[in-house]
Amino acid sequence: MTVQELSRKINNDIHNRMFQPNHFKEVFGDYEKCFTSLDLIEDCQDAIDEFKAIPETKIPNRSVLNIYGVLQATFCQQDGLYGLYQNISRKKFKSISDFFTQFDFDNKNREIRNDIVGHPSTRKVNGKPEFYFIDKGPNSKYKFSYAGYSPDFVVKKVDLKKIIDEQNNLANNVLIKVIKMINEKINQHKEKHKSESLHSIVSTLNYSIQLIKRGYSDTQRAFQAEGNIKIVTSKMKEVEEELKKRFRSSIPESVEYTLGNIYYILEQMGNWYENNELLGKKDAEIFMIAFDKEFDELGIMLKEIDEEY
Repeated sequence: MTVQELSRKINNDIHNRMFQPNHFKEVFGDYEKCFTSLDLIEDCQDAIDEFKAIPETKIPNRSVLNIYGVLQATFCQQDGLYGLYQNISRKKFKSISDFFTQFDFDNKNREIRNDIVGHPSTRKVNGKPEFYFIDKGPNSKYKFSYAGYSPDFVVKKVDLKKIIDEQNNLANNVLIKVIKMINEKINQHKEKHKSESLHSIVSTLNYSIQLIKRGYSDTQRAFQAEGNIKIVTSKMKEVEEELKKRFRSSIPESVEYTLGNIYYILEQMGNWYENNELLGKKDAEIFMIAFDKEFDELGIMLKEIDEEY
């Protein structure tokens, strides 16, 4: 897969409902940093690929703009990879150099950019000033020289092809590792809840639902509705709490909508009972017809979630 394809896969994976609500903190920047890092990684790769696609015959004898562009694209992409990896791994590094070490990436590639495209006339390394400039002679598409004072005069030769290839390896290695980490976290989440069945919470409620219906249809046993409205309501709350354990604040909208309808119906049934209006009430019968439909829908959705786990 290309860097762009890996980035888009991760962008999809981070929105997995088993990952997103359970990984990202509910503070601004945690989630946003992740997907903007992915955009940065992908855009920088587009820039690098555009440069690679330029025929050598189209490159001017001295192409400073292309040099600036490629080096800046690799630098920004490194920042994106660094931010993304920290965000997903929750690993803290003292510096980006430590991050490069983990992935066997040569930090000199980043330093070339800092020498030339950073602040070449005010460069400082370990607190000491250095000054750099690009060779005034011709350069090819991938090879050029730059020189400077540190304080000794030095000339450095650069192979952009090598830098691009090493950058591509870094990007692929980091993105593949990120995909693995996301999958591991999803599997850990599944493992935690796989033995807990949501559907089993509601599967034994049919009898209680029948007793609720006696509230409007059975003169002798209408009183049985009261306790069973409370039983079914309690089970709905149990379902909701279990859903929050899995999805936190991101309970699937369809389930949340159905639960809302069920709560509303049960509340109305309870109000009618308390006001001695339930027995013989046609509206209550209609409400319970709607309840049966919503309850069946809820059972199907809970089974689907159980199968996911």
